[in-house]
Amino acid sequence: MPREPIPLIRQGGHVDAEKLFVLSYEGTVTEKKYFQDFRASVYFNNNGLIEIVPLKRPKNKGSDPFSVKKLLNWAKKEYGFKISDEFWLIIDRDDWESIHKLNFDDLVLECKKEENFYLAMSNPCFEIWLVLHLKNITEFTNEEKALIFENAKIGNKNYIDILVAELQGGDRGYNKRPNPNIYLPLTKTAIERAKSNDILKEDYPKSIGTHIYKLIEKLIDNESPNA
Repeated sequence: MPREPIPLIRQGGHVDAEKLFVLSYEGTVTEKKYFQDFRASVYFNNNGLIEIVPLKRPKNKGSDPFSVKKLLNWAKKEYGFKISDEFWLIIDRDDWESIHKLNFDDLVLECKKEENFYLAMSNPCFEIWLVLHLKNITEFTNEEKALIFENAKIGNKNYIDILVAELQGGDRGYNKRPNPNIYLPLTKTAIERAKSNDILKEDYPKSIGTHIYKLIEKLIDNESPNA
């Protein structure tokens, strides 16, 4: 059963949350819907995790993740975040690499300068986290892996969007709005697959993979059915 809505973060009269996660992401649809559905589900734990706040960047505040970091630092002061709170940057390799020409090693160093500041990068994009619910990377051929990594446009969709539609089946395809009934019951499977592909324990996945699992491990209720 979905949870009742939880009051927003610690600001003027809101609940004094024991621990708060701030998720900063660039995506406008997929990431927001996924985390909202996760937060409202039985899979979200109650271990002091009161609120998850997706923090979107104002369009006039720049286009690099260092601007996101500045916004999160602003949020620290604005909402009185505690030392126990955590701040997560959720980014895609393909966007930052091709559009923003970002040096990820520099970003990692910037994140490590901040207490409780984390980076969850997906390579090539967030949808690889959805793929891992349905199929492991090791099950794809080398040719398929190359297509996933490139994630080129095919018509008006990226390759991985077409792949997700094929894997989840059904007639409606994939419209950037992941169905929680398909993905949330397979969360533990996705975590284990993502971890098995992260054997080098890199600061960010340099090949196909995602570090979203590191965040989800902190949010999941391991006693929920099918979690």
